[in-house]
Amino acid sequence: MIKILKMNYLQKNLFFYAKKILLLNFLLYFFGVNAQTQSDFEKLKQQSLFESLKPIRKGTPNGQAFWNENAVFFIYAPAFDFKNTTWLVTQPKYFRYTAFSFTDKKEYIFTEKTPFEALTPIWDKLPNGKVYLKVEAISTDEKNSVLSGSRFFYKAASFSPPYPPAQYSFNEALRLGLNFMYNQEHIQNWLKTGKPDHENHSLYCYSALEVGSVINGMILYHKVFPQNDSSLQIAKKGADYLIQNSEKKGSPLEFFPQVYEGKHLTAEKFGDEIILTEPAATGMAYLSLFEQTNDKKYFDAARRIADTYLKNQLTFGTWYIRINKKTGKPTSTELCIPLKITNFLTILVEKYQLTFYKNATDKAIKWIWENPMKTFNWTGQFEDVEAAKPYQNLTKYEASWFAQFLLNHSENDSNYLPLAKELIAFCEDQFVVWETPNFYDNWGNSTVSWHTPAVLEQYKCYVPIDASAVQMIETFYLAYKKTGEMLYYQKALALANSLVNSQKENGQVPTFWANGFTEFWNNCMVSSLNMLQMMQ
Repeated sequence: MIKILKMNYLQKNLFFYAKKILLLNFLLYFFGVNAQTQSDFEKLKQQSLFESLKPIRKGTPNGQAFWNENAVFFIYAPAFDFKNTTWLVTQPKYFRYTAFSFTDKKEYIFTEKTPFEALTPIWDKLPNGKVYLKVEAISTDEKNSVLSGSRFFYKAASFSPPYPPAQYSFNEALRLGLNFMYNQEHIQNWLKTGKPDHENHSLYCYSALEVGSVINGMILYHKVFPQNDSSLQIAKKGADYLIQNSEKKGSPLEFFPQVYEGKHLTAEKFGDEIILTEPAATGMAYLSLFEQTNDKKYFDAARRIADTYLKNQLTFGTWYIRINKKTGKPTSTELCIPLKITNFLTILVEKYQLTFYKNATDKAIKWIWENPMKTFNWTGQFEDVEAAKPYQNLTKYEASWFAQFLLNHSENDSNYLPLAKELIAFCEDQFVVWETPNFYDNWGNSTVSWHTPAVLEQYKCYVPIDASAVQMIETFYLAYKKTGEMLYYQKALALANSLVNSQKENGQVPTFWANGFTEFWNNCMVSSLNMLQMMQ
């Protein structure tokens, strides 16, 4: 009897400890952390906090431009273009910086010799949240002061791991997403009609973009499910439709695909225009389809697009961002930041040895060095938004593409790597959201519904978008491969896991990671699926 009782006691204890172990394993799995990795995460957190103290491309009067005049959100310590008011205060003794935090209702104060210094002295002490900053010129006797400038902004959280792991593997998310993509009614409609189904997918109004996503999506589907014969048929029908509806030979923008179709959303407003970034994306889709089918007509279609770019390139290296397709005249004086174009032409140069396109890419890259790399005017180039004046609608796309260019050519110049890291910091500072913030978006909606960590798209659509997360995942991951720095890998992984966790049960990756938005952009999900394949 005693032996039995001892056995029962032992069994109960074993059962108790087994439950403890199972619970511990569950917690370790859920939080993705153990004692060692927690220590590593703490080091990464401290590294991220330390790096956030350094301002990004700090402006100076009559020197480096202040790029952040329309920014509302900062991870890295900012500096603002507050005017020197020494003429109002005789020989000011110093300038007093006072930052009032709406989080803890406290003031954080420091002094400097000028009114446009970075907030580095208080940045690690200032709580995350809304901040009101004022800078005052203080007289020599400290009895008088004059306001040099003031600013409201939001201090955002820096990278602070660990973040939730993915609910399932990237491969499972990829296959689930591809099946959702393939079985959409508007995708299957291509097999029946060879035309876009505007009724079931109204965003075909952005013809080149969304039909191009059909090509790319079905190519990826075929790679994962090669036994499916119809996926490439759909891709070809999409490409044939774009080719058939391209600008006619002899027209100012001959062979460029139509960017707009119908009157939905802004397609009617911009219907007579072509935004110069889109044909390059179409050209890359044609080249991908050529690789899969070996059908030369798609290669030739890409070549014709490239030739039209050469004919329209401006002497100083870039292109106007929007051109009337009938007249060939620009509809805006704003210029294109030509990273999409150079990426497309570079494929023709490096993969297909068509070296006569290299002069165009060299001129375009030179223009980038002389303009946005100096001014940091990384203005958005979106098909559904009109061309913006400098600094009014910044985005991370072109800046991160140029960071990728610098990383991929870092062996050519020792300056490339630090410049790439600066660009990546800019993108993170303005567009990456590591924790859910508390302010209002462009449409007056509270941000508390945001799925985070996430990446915002552009100032005029300052909300988390899946494709924006993809852009930064790819950039962080490339930075990790080129530098070996674990911080970049963990940032890429946190965002990739977040994307998987946004996926619905039916496989759809939502375009918007916020309440109040129902639009689903096919091209965005295709970029998400390509990223999932890359990260496996």
